[in-house]
Amino acid sequence: MTGPAAGDAPDWFVRNVAVTPDEGTTVVDGCPIRWLRWGSGGADPLVLVHGGGASSQWWVPLAPFLATDRQVVAVDLSGMGDSGWRAGGYQTEGWAAEVLACAADATGEITRAATAGRRPVLVGHSLGGSVVAVAAALHPGALRAVVLCDTGVGRSLRTGRDGRHYRNRLTYPSVAEAVDRFRLIPRQDCPNRWMVEHLARTSVRPVGPGGPDDPTRPDPGTATAWTWKFDWQVFARTYDRPFAEYLDVLASSGVPVACINGEQSRLVTPEVAARLAGHLPAAVHTSVPEARHHLMLDQPLAFVAALRTVLAGLARPTGAIPDGTAIAPA
Repeated sequence: MTGPAAGDAPDWFVRNVAVTPDEGTTVVDGCPIRWLRWGSGGADPLVLVHGGGASSQWWVPLAPFLATDRQVVAVDLSGMGDSGWRAGGYQTEGWAAEVLACAADATGEITRAATAGRRPVLVGHSLGGSVVAVAAALHPGALRAVVLCDTGVGRSLRTGRDGRHYRNRLTYPSVAEAVDRFRLIPRQDCPNRWMVEHLARTSVRPVGPGGPDDPTRPDPGTATAWTWKFDWQVFARTYDRPFAEYLDVLASSGVPVACINGEQSRLVTPEVAARLAGHLPAAVHTSVPEARHHLMLDQPLAFVAALRTVLAGLARPTGAIPDGTAIAPA
Protein backbone atom coordinates (compact mmCIF):
# COMPACT_ATOMS: atom_id res chain seq x y z
CA MET A 1 0.00 0.00 0.00
CA THR A 2 1.12 3.54 -0.66
CA GLY A 3 0.13 6.95 0.62
CA PRO A 4 -0.22 8.43 4.11
CA ALA A 5 -0.49 6.16 7.12
CA ALA A 6 -3.76 5.61 8.95
CA GLY A 7 -2.76 8.20 11.56
CA ASP A 8 -2.82 10.82 8.82
CA ALA A 9 -6.47 10.23 7.95
CA PRO A 10 -8.35 13.49 7.30
CA ASP A 11 -10.86 14.79 9.81
CA TRP A 12 -13.84 13.98 7.60
CA PHE A 13 -12.83 10.31 7.48
CA VAL A 14 -12.40 10.06 11.25
CA ARG A 15 -15.70 11.84 11.80
CA ASN A 16 -17.67 9.70 9.34
CA VAL A 17 -16.28 6.37 10.53
CA ALA A 18 -17.22 7.36 14.08
CA VAL A 19 -20.91 7.70 13.09
CA THR A 20 -22.80 4.68 14.39
CA PRO A 21 -25.37 3.45 11.85
CA ASP A 22 -28.48 1.48 12.66
CA GLU A 23 -28.02 -2.25 12.06
CA GLY A 24 -30.53 -4.79 10.87
CA THR A 25 -30.88 -8.28 9.45
CA THR A 26 -33.36 -9.47 6.85
CA VAL A 27 -33.79 -13.18 6.22
CA VAL A 28 -34.01 -13.94 2.49
CA ASP A 29 -34.63 -17.54 1.42
CA GLY A 30 -33.41 -18.75 4.78
CA CYS A 31 -30.20 -16.73 4.79
CA PRO A 32 -29.64 -13.78 7.17
CA ILE A 33 -28.63 -10.65 5.25
CA ARG A 34 -27.11 -7.83 7.29
CA TRP A 35 -27.52 -4.15 6.51
CA LEU A 36 -26.49 -0.76 7.92
CA ARG A 37 -28.59 2.43 7.78
CA TRP A 38 -27.86 6.13 8.11
CA GLY A 39 -30.14 9.20 7.94
CA SER A 40 -33.88 9.49 7.64
CA GLY A 41 -36.64 10.65 5.34
CA GLY A 42 -36.34 13.28 2.66
CA ALA A 43 -35.25 12.29 -0.84
CA ASP A 44 -35.44 8.86 -2.42
CA PRO A 45 -33.78 6.16 -0.26
CA LEU A 46 -30.30 5.18 -1.40
CA VAL A 47 -29.17 1.54 -1.25
CA LEU A 48 -25.43 0.87 -1.62
CA VAL A 49 -24.12 -2.51 -2.82
CA HIS A 50 -20.47 -3.54 -2.53
CA GLY A 51 -18.25 -5.47 -4.93
CA GLY A 52 -16.99 -9.05 -4.90
CA GLY A 53 -15.41 -10.23 -1.65
CA ALA A 54 -16.20 -6.85 -0.06
CA SER A 55 -18.85 -5.68 2.41
CA SER A 56 -20.93 -2.73 3.56
CA GLN A 57 -17.79 -1.39 5.28
CA TRP A 58 -16.63 -0.06 1.91
CA TRP A 59 -19.41 2.52 2.16
CA VAL A 60 -19.05 3.43 5.85
CA PRO A 61 -16.63 6.37 5.33
CA LEU A 62 -18.87 7.90 2.64
CA ALA A 63 -22.43 7.11 3.76
CA PRO A 64 -22.79 10.09 6.16
CA PHE A 65 -22.04 12.46 3.25
CA LEU A 66 -24.98 10.94 1.36
CA ALA A 67 -27.39 10.73 4.31
CA THR A 68 -27.94 14.44 4.89
CA ASP A 69 -31.37 14.39 3.21
CA ARG A 70 -32.24 10.72 2.75
CA GLN A 71 -32.00 7.25 4.23
CA VAL A 72 -28.86 5.42 3.12
CA VAL A 73 -28.64 1.64 3.42
CA ALA A 74 -25.54 -0.50 2.79
CA VAL A 75 -26.06 -4.25 2.37
CA ASP A 76 -23.79 -7.26 2.96
CA LEU A 77 -24.63 -9.67 0.15
CA SER A 78 -24.85 -13.34 1.15
CA GLY A 79 -21.47 -15.02 1.36
CA MET A 80 -19.76 -11.74 2.25
CA GLY A 81 -19.33 -9.41 5.19
CA ASP A 82 -21.44 -10.39 8.19
CA SER A 83 -24.26 -12.02 6.21
CA GLY A 84 -24.85 -15.76 6.08
CA TRP A 85 -23.46 -18.15 3.48
CA ARG A 86 -25.43 -20.25 1.01
CA ALA A 87 -24.48 -23.91 0.76
CA GLY A 88 -25.89 -24.19 -2.76
CA GLY A 89 -23.76 -21.39 -4.24
CA TYR A 90 -24.61 -17.91 -5.44
CA GLN A 91 -26.54 -16.43 -8.35
CA THR A 92 -26.81 -12.80 -9.29
CA GLU A 93 -30.63 -12.93 -9.30
CA GLY A 94 -30.50 -14.22 -5.74
CA TRP A 95 -28.33 -11.31 -4.66
CA ALA A 96 -30.71 -8.92 -6.44
CA ALA A 97 -33.58 -10.35 -4.39
CA GLU A 98 -31.56 -9.78 -1.22
CA VAL A 99 -30.99 -6.12 -2.09
CA LEU A 100 -34.68 -5.50 -2.75
CA ALA A 101 -35.72 -7.29 0.44
CA CYS A 102 -33.28 -5.28 2.55
CA ALA A 103 -34.42 -2.06 0.88
CA ALA A 104 -38.00 -2.91 1.85
CA ASP A 105 -37.04 -3.73 5.43
CA ALA A 106 -34.72 -0.81 6.01
CA THR A 107 -36.64 1.99 4.29
CA GLY A 108 -40.25 0.86 4.51
CA GLU A 109 -42.32 -1.35 2.25
CA ILE A 110 -41.27 -0.71 -1.37
CA THR A 111 -44.85 -0.58 -2.62
CA ARG A 112 -45.70 2.14 -0.08
CA ALA A 113 -42.56 4.06 -0.99
CA ALA A 114 -43.51 3.79 -4.66
CA THR A 115 -46.98 5.13 -3.95
CA ALA A 116 -45.45 8.10 -2.16
CA GLY A 117 -43.03 8.68 -5.05
CA ARG A 118 -40.04 7.57 -2.99
CA ARG A 119 -38.61 4.51 -4.69
CA PRO A 120 -35.09 3.44 -3.77
CA VAL A 121 -32.11 4.37 -5.90
CA LEU A 122 -29.66 1.45 -6.08
CA VAL A 123 -25.92 2.13 -6.33
CA GLY A 124 -23.55 -0.77 -6.97
CA HIS A 125 -19.78 -1.01 -7.32
CA SER A 126 -18.21 -3.65 -9.60
CA LEU A 127 -20.09 -6.90 -8.83
CA GLY A 128 -22.61 -4.78 -6.94
CA GLY A 129 -23.29 -2.89 -10.16
CA SER A 130 -24.16 -6.15 -11.85
CA VAL A 131 -26.49 -6.98 -8.98
CA VAL A 132 -28.39 -3.68 -9.08
CA ALA A 133 -28.64 -3.85 -12.87
CA VAL A 134 -30.20 -7.31 -12.61
CA ALA A 135 -32.56 -6.06 -9.88
CA ALA A 136 -33.71 -3.22 -12.12
CA ALA A 137 -34.18 -5.50 -15.12
CA LEU A 138 -36.28 -7.91 -13.03
CA HIS A 139 -38.31 -5.33 -11.09
CA PRO A 140 -38.24 -1.93 -12.81
CA GLY A 141 -41.39 -0.75 -11.07
CA ALA A 142 -39.78 -1.11 -7.64
CA LEU A 143 -36.92 1.33 -8.24
CA ARG A 144 -36.35 5.00 -8.90
CA ALA A 145 -32.99 4.60 -10.66
CA VAL A 146 -29.71 2.66 -10.66
CA VAL A 147 -26.09 3.82 -10.63
CA LEU A 148 -23.35 1.45 -11.84
CA CYS A 149 -19.90 2.25 -10.45
CA ASP A 150 -17.03 0.86 -12.53
CA THR A 151 -19.15 -2.07 -13.67
CA GLY A 152 -18.26 -3.47 -17.06
CA VAL A 153 -19.64 -5.94 -19.57
CA GLY A 154 -17.37 -8.41 -21.34
CA ARG A 155 -17.31 -9.70 -24.88
CA SER A 156 -18.19 -13.19 -23.71
CA LEU A 157 -21.78 -14.26 -23.15
CA ARG A 158 -20.67 -16.62 -20.40
CA THR A 159 -23.11 -17.00 -17.55
CA GLY A 160 -20.76 -18.06 -14.77
CA ARG A 161 -17.28 -18.03 -13.25
CA ASP A 162 -15.39 -20.96 -11.76
CA GLY A 163 -13.70 -19.04 -8.94
CA ARG A 164 -10.49 -21.01 -9.39
CA HIS A 165 -8.26 -18.17 -8.23
CA TYR A 166 -9.86 -18.14 -4.78
CA ARG A 167 -9.85 -21.77 -3.74
CA ASN A 168 -6.79 -21.50 -1.53
CA ARG A 169 -8.52 -20.32 1.63
CA LEU A 170 -5.58 -19.03 3.64
CA THR A 171 -5.71 -18.46 7.36
CA TYR A 172 -3.46 -16.29 9.50
CA PRO A 173 -2.39 -16.69 13.14
CA SER A 174 -3.33 -13.12 14.11
CA VAL A 175 -5.45 -10.19 13.03
CA ALA A 176 -2.30 -8.14 12.49
CA GLU A 177 -0.86 -10.65 10.02
CA ALA A 178 -4.15 -10.92 8.14
CA VAL A 179 -4.42 -7.12 7.91
CA ASP A 180 -0.85 -6.95 6.63
CA ARG A 181 -1.73 -9.41 3.86
CA PHE A 182 -4.84 -7.51 2.72
CA ARG A 183 -4.74 -6.60 -0.97
CA LEU A 184 -7.19 -4.94 -3.33
CA ILE A 185 -8.42 -7.02 -6.26
CA PRO A 186 -7.61 -6.24 -9.00
CA ARG A 187 -4.21 -5.33 -7.58
CA GLN A 188 -3.59 -1.61 -7.40
CA ASP A 189 -1.97 0.94 -5.18
CA CYS A 190 -4.23 3.36 -3.37
CA PRO A 191 -3.11 6.87 -2.39
CA ASN A 192 -5.25 6.77 0.77
CA ARG A 193 -3.77 4.14 3.06
CA TRP A 194 -6.18 5.04 5.83
CA MET A 195 -9.08 3.89 3.62
CA VAL A 196 -7.39 0.58 2.85
CA GLU A 197 -6.48 -0.05 6.49
CA HIS A 198 -10.09 0.54 7.52
CA LEU A 199 -11.18 -2.11 5.01
CA ALA A 200 -8.44 -4.52 6.02
CA ARG A 201 -9.39 -4.41 9.69
CA THR A 202 -13.09 -4.88 8.97
CA SER A 203 -12.56 -7.70 6.46
CA VAL A 204 -11.25 -10.43 8.78
CA ARG A 205 -13.10 -12.90 10.94
CA PRO A 206 -12.08 -15.49 13.52
CA VAL A 207 -11.85 -19.13 12.45
CA GLY A 208 -12.86 -21.95 14.77
CA PRO A 209 -12.26 -25.71 14.65
CA GLY A 210 -14.35 -25.98 11.49
CA GLY A 211 -11.72 -24.13 9.48
CA PRO A 212 -12.11 -21.32 6.93
CA ASP A 213 -15.03 -23.03 5.17
CA ASP A 214 -17.13 -22.78 8.35
CA PRO A 215 -19.04 -19.47 8.35
CA THR A 216 -19.96 -19.67 12.04
CA ARG A 217 -18.06 -17.43 14.44
CA PRO A 218 -16.31 -19.29 17.27
CA ASP A 219 -16.93 -18.37 20.88
CA PRO A 220 -14.66 -15.63 22.26
CA GLY A 221 -11.24 -17.00 23.08
CA THR A 222 -11.66 -20.16 20.99
CA ALA A 223 -10.54 -18.84 17.60
CA THR A 224 -7.76 -20.90 16.04
CA ALA A 225 -6.87 -18.44 13.28
CA TRP A 226 -8.16 -15.52 11.19
CA THR A 227 -9.35 -15.34 7.61
CA TRP A 228 -11.42 -13.18 5.26
CA LYS A 229 -15.13 -12.43 5.59
CA PHE A 230 -16.24 -14.12 2.40
CA ASP A 231 -17.09 -17.54 1.06
CA TRP A 232 -14.76 -18.37 -1.84
CA GLN A 233 -17.77 -19.69 -3.77
CA VAL A 234 -19.01 -16.12 -4.34
CA PHE A 235 -16.36 -15.94 -7.07
CA ALA A 236 -17.92 -18.95 -8.78
CA ARG A 237 -21.23 -17.13 -9.11
CA THR A 238 -23.55 -17.55 -12.06
CA TYR A 239 -25.99 -15.36 -13.95
CA ASP A 240 -29.30 -16.94 -14.81
CA ARG A 241 -28.90 -15.28 -18.22
CA PRO A 242 -25.95 -13.53 -19.90
CA PHE A 243 -25.38 -10.18 -18.20
CA ALA A 244 -25.68 -8.34 -21.51
CA GLU A 245 -29.29 -9.54 -21.79
CA TYR A 246 -30.16 -7.93 -18.46
CA LEU A 247 -28.56 -4.67 -19.63
CA ASP A 248 -30.58 -4.70 -22.84
CA VAL A 249 -33.81 -5.20 -20.90
CA LEU A 250 -32.78 -2.51 -18.42
CA ALA A 251 -32.21 -0.11 -21.33
CA SER A 252 -35.80 -0.54 -22.48
CA SER A 253 -37.37 -0.59 -19.01
CA GLY A 254 -37.60 3.17 -18.46
CA VAL A 255 -35.46 3.00 -15.31
CA PRO A 256 -32.95 5.90 -15.34
CA VAL A 257 -29.36 4.61 -15.33
CA ALA A 258 -26.06 6.36 -14.62
CA CYS A 259 -22.53 4.96 -14.89
CA ILE A 260 -19.62 6.36 -12.86
CA ASN A 261 -16.24 4.92 -13.83
CA GLY A 262 -12.68 5.35 -12.66
CA GLU A 263 -10.79 7.26 -15.33
CA GLN A 264 -7.77 4.97 -14.86
CA SER A 265 -9.70 1.74 -14.27
CA ARG A 266 -8.09 -1.47 -15.50
CA LEU A 267 -11.51 -3.14 -15.65
CA VAL A 268 -13.67 -0.53 -17.31
CA THR A 269 -11.32 0.57 -20.06
CA PRO A 270 -12.50 2.97 -22.79
CA GLU A 271 -13.36 -0.08 -24.91
CA VAL A 272 -15.44 -1.64 -22.12
CA ALA A 273 -17.10 1.70 -21.34
CA ALA A 274 -18.07 2.02 -25.02
CA ARG A 275 -19.51 -1.49 -24.96
CA LEU A 276 -21.51 -0.63 -21.84
CA ALA A 277 -22.78 2.54 -23.49
CA GLY A 278 -23.88 0.47 -26.46
CA HIS A 279 -26.13 -1.59 -24.19
CA LEU A 280 -27.32 1.46 -22.21
CA PRO A 281 -27.53 4.26 -24.80
CA ALA A 282 -29.74 6.51 -22.66
CA ALA A 283 -27.58 6.23 -19.54
CA VAL A 284 -25.63 9.14 -18.09
CA HIS A 285 -21.90 8.36 -18.24
CA THR A 286 -19.23 10.13 -16.19
CA SER A 287 -15.79 9.35 -14.79
CA VAL A 288 -13.73 10.27 -11.74
CA PRO A 289 -10.27 11.65 -12.63
CA GLU A 290 -7.22 9.91 -11.10
CA ALA A 291 -9.40 7.02 -9.91
CA ARG A 292 -8.85 3.36 -10.67
CA HIS A 293 -11.36 0.53 -10.26
CA HIS A 294 -11.81 1.16 -6.53
CA LEU A 295 -12.83 4.74 -7.17
CA MET A 296 -14.40 5.36 -3.75
CA LEU A 297 -11.03 4.55 -2.15
CA ASP A 298 -8.79 6.34 -4.65
CA GLN A 299 -10.76 9.59 -4.86
CA PRO A 300 -13.46 9.45 -2.16
CA LEU A 301 -14.49 13.11 -2.17
CA ALA A 302 -14.50 13.35 -5.96
CA PHE A 303 -16.57 10.16 -6.08
CA VAL A 304 -19.11 11.57 -3.59
CA ALA A 305 -19.32 14.77 -5.63
CA ALA A 306 -19.89 12.78 -8.84
CA LEU A 307 -22.54 10.63 -7.17
CA ARG A 308 -24.33 13.66 -5.74
CA THR A 309 -24.39 15.28 -9.17
CA VAL A 310 -25.74 12.12 -10.76
CA LEU A 311 -28.41 11.73 -8.06
CA ALA A 312 -29.55 15.32 -8.55
CA GLY A 313 -29.96 14.65 -12.27
CA LEU A 314 -31.82 11.41 -11.70
CA ALA A 315 -34.22 13.21 -9.36
CA ARG A 316 -35.53 15.37 -12.18
CA PRO A 317 -38.79 14.19 -13.80
CA THR A 318 -38.06 11.66 -16.53
CA GLY A 319 -41.49 10.19 -17.13
CA ALA A 320 -43.20 7.30 -15.43
CA ILE A 321 -41.21 4.21 -14.56
CA PRO A 322 -43.21 1.22 -15.72
CA ASP A 323 -44.56 -1.19 -13.16
CA GLY A 324 -44.33 -4.92 -13.54
CA THR A 325 -41.53 -7.36 -14.20
CA ALA A 326 -39.51 -7.14 -17.39
CA ILE A 327 -37.86 -10.53 -17.04
CA ALA A 328 -39.57 -13.27 -15.08
CA PRO A 329 -37.11 -14.65 -12.49
CA ALA A 330 -35.77 -18.03 -13.49
